[in-house]
Amino acid sequence: MEENGQKLRIALGSASSQKVGYLWEVLAEIGIKAEVIPKEVKSGVSEQPLCEAETKKGAINRAKEALRQTPEADFGLGIEVGYYLNKEGKYEMFCCASIVDKNSLVQSCFSSRFLLPPFHQRILRQGKYLGEFVREYKREINEPVTNYVRELVRGRKPLISEATRNVLLVYLEDRN
Repeated sequence: MEENGQKLRIALGSASSQKVGYLWEVLAEIGIKAEVIPKEVKSGVSEQPLCEAETKKGAINRAKEALRQTPEADFGLGIEVGYYLNKEGKYEMFCCASIVDKNSLVQSCFSSRFLLPPFHQRILRQGKYLGEFVREYKREINEPVTNYVRELVRGRKPLISEATRNVLLVYLEDRN
């Protein structure tokens, strides 16, 4: 996809090499040629959002601030991972990705949710920051499912990629 014969310019509200990499993978998967301009921005929410509304607000804040810092961009993209307490009182991890463009249009999409294992549930219930403990999860076990869960919670790739892909598709399709 190109805008007026030029590459799309995306101001990403994160300087995380992980999130930049996931965005590049999603762009390649969809077939979008773009320039990604990573910006270190604040989410304006807690470091570990514990509800949908706060997570969405963090994604929108990141997108708005990235666009503000990058006036040459076509839009800002914010990615925020959060946690949701379900009806059974258990935490699920998810991602919200938001786009804010120059016309102040805001588009947000959520990923599916992943029910965290008991190890992670305990950390969140204790009010501790999950990121400090993700490498500890069953680290002595080398088994495919455990390895996948460990990497999913640590890298959050499936959730970030899903939300990012969805918001890009919805936003860009609306413009065609």
